[in-house]
Amino acid sequence: MEAVEAFKQERMEQAARVIRKSQLALQRQRYSIPSKFGLYVVALLFLGVSLFPIYLILTASLKNDVQIFARPPVFIFTPTFKSYHDVLLVRSLSQVRFIANSLIATVLATAIAVAFGSMAAYGLARFEFKGRKDLAFWILSTRMAPPIAFIVPMFVLIKSIGLLDTWWALVIMYTGMNLSFSVWILRGFFMDIPPELEESALVDGYTRWQVFTRIALPLVKPGLAAVAVFTSIFSWNEFLFALILTQQNAKTIPIGITGFSSSMGIHWGPFMAVGFIAILPILVFTFLMQKYLVRGLTFGAVK
Repeated sequence: MEAVEAFKQERMEQAARVIRKSQLALQRQRYSIPSKFGLYVVALLFLGVSLFPIYLILTASLKNDVQIFARPPVFIFTPTFKSYHDVLLVRSLSQVRFIANSLIATVLATAIAVAFGSMAAYGLARFEFKGRKDLAFWILSTRMAPPIAFIVPMFVLIKSIGLLDTWWALVIMYTGMNLSFSVWILRGFFMDIPPELEESALVDGYTRWQVFTRIALPLVKPGLAAVAVFTSIFSWNEFLFALILTQQNAKTIPIGITGFSSSMGIHWGPFMAVGFIAILPILVFTFLMQKYLVRGLTFGAVK
């Protein structure tokens, strides 16, 4: 364990040196006032483009029908919560069920993909066997296949085993889609760990499983967090499998949003309200994991 702590300390010191060098390099650069102004303008434009769709969804959910369809658009108005009243009170049972189904499928699929993906990635990174690189590429290639290509056989299979319209069907499909991504990303993190750390632990009497759980996994926590964020986003936003494999009981929130469209048109106020509600959970989760996500994406950059 002393070797693990020494490795962590060394990586932190290396990261600190890189940060100090970057800060010194930035201090040496003397931007003129027009250059600084241009950088701020570009940053603000990028931020505005990124947040503008969320702004439109939020403001439309707080408008009445007249204000939503007004031309020119109304930017100053008195907010109304009628749309949220319709979503949370009038249709509360269905929306809560949709959100619960999304949460169950997302949490289970993410947990399974991270757990099994980390074990598979560790095996590919540490054990030498014939065809290891080919197997790693084949695992990645399964993520390249478009879902529409195998949705029909998967529908027949899920129906034949009696899992149609259950969130277990979604968990199976989301896990299958996320597992290859999890294995490929975590494999790089495990390969970045010096094998000498694990060899010293084996000499001290650790089993291979103890080495994996007590040494390897703690060192790749940023990678686990990054994989968890990306797999959660995919599972929460997935539409095609949820549309085909669910009918009534296991519908998720992306499918629930389409319920506000009828033959008479789209009810834009409630439609935007439930859309904003659907954004919030994954948005909050991403913000909470932001620190670990950045560390995970840059973990292998310090040498």
